[in-house]
Amino acid sequence: MARSKSKHVRLVMRRRKQHKQRMKRQKEAAKAVGTKAPKKPAASRKPAAPASPAAGA
Repeated sequence: MARSKSKHVRLVMRRRKQHKQRMKRQKEAAKAVGTKAPKKPAASRKPAAPASPAAGA
């Protein structure tokens, strides 16, 4: 059975609110780990750099 529009809107709003809170917590966690985090992207960039000129050539 289909939901009434009002129930559906409330559900969507609730889901959006939960998602926003989850993202907020993830960002805070990333900031807390901030000192360790930059090492990982630097390592992942180095293998990617040789691959892009090879793709261009």
